[in-house]
Amino acid sequence: MPRVSDAYLAQRRLPAAAACFARDGFHRTSMRNVIDEAGLSPGAVYRYFRGKDDIIVAIALDAIGAVQDVVRESIARRRPFPELVGELPATIEAMDRADSRTRLAVQAWGEALRDTALRDALSAGLDGVLDQLRARVELGRADGQIPERVDPAATARVLLGLVQGYILQRAWDPDLSAADYGRAARDLVVGSLSA
Repeated sequence: MPRVSDAYLAQRRLPAAAACFARDGFHRTSMRNVIDEAGLSPGAVYRYFRGKDDIIVAIALDAIGAVQDVVRESIARRRPFPELVGELPATIEAMDRADSRTRLAVQAWGEALRDTALRDALSAGLDGVLDQLRARVELGRADGQIPERVDPAATARVLLGLVQGYILQRAWDPDLSAADYGRAARDLVVGSLSA
């Protein structure tokens, strides 16, 4: 029998775990639930994760990494800053099982208030996003797209807040339009930058 690739196993583990956690919460979900949802053997899951906490961190960092990739690409291609802002909600929407992931993100934020390992992992991941966003704002200032008066670090925090706001609202309302939210965010940024 051919060996299943690591990428295939990862594709099945994280979305399955996200669905379990989103549906039943972190504390009511067991590793057995995750294993059953993924349709994998215990060994295929425990080979990569010691337990639920490791999976929660991996899912959270996977989502953070997707946002970071979009910002990196924006820097590399020197895409207009408002375009980047408008596309960030669509990045979340495009993730596998976006409904589960947004509900999971909100739970992870709450869990991070009591779990220092999760808080440290999320903080490190978010620091990476903030660094990328700050670099994008600095590039916009250097290109003349963004006024010099704009503080890159503070603006990066506000942009992260827009993304987190989308995630929170999407968790409450799965019908929230990423396109509409993104257009409104883009329009706010364009208005602020031109004022």
